Amino acid sequence: MSLITKNYKHAPAHWFINDFCYFFTGAVYQKKRLLTTPKTKELFIKYLFQFMKKYNWELFEWVVLENHYHFLAKVTRGTDIPFFINSLHKTTTYHIKNALRINIKPFWYQYWDRCIRSEKHYYETATYILYNPVKHHYVDNLNNYEFSSFHQSKEQNEDGLKKCFLTYKPQDIMYYNDIDDF
Repeated sequence: MSLITKNYKHAPAHWFINDFCYFFTGAVYQKKRLLTTPKTKELFIKYLFQFMKKYNWELFEWVVLENHYHFLAKVTRGTDIPFFINSLHKTTTYHIKNALRINIKPFWYQYWDRCIRSEKHYYETATYILYNPVKHHYVDNLNNYEFSSFHQSKEQNEDGLKKCFLTYKPQDIMYYNDIDDF
């Protein structure tokens, strides 16, 4: 395993590890609700998938809400992380601002990542991501939220997904609460 640590002047240090799973989140600046239309969320999802392919990353779970996103992915080259996020943020900013016909700066507020430490941590993170629309009161039932990987995960392995939610209760996961305030 190759580990590179990069320290930033105004942000926390990041670990760049090759072939490793990471949890990522980003928020609209000042948590403004700018991703309120299906089109804005679809634009974000389109470019998330596009950059996953470009950087040869594997996307596991994802969700897009009105003012933030989360995703869980296996990163091929750890040093690509800042380039990936910068590309994703710049591209989605341009297209979403055009779709909304707004001109605001800044659009995104940094990003936050966490290395996945264990199988348990992976499944807790996956259920946390999928549960986010319920946590933030967008829907009462995940079947009613279309801007996440929930439907794909359910289609691929509904019994496994049920077991995951029963074992790793997302409503009880507290160690990601700090990201809601970043």
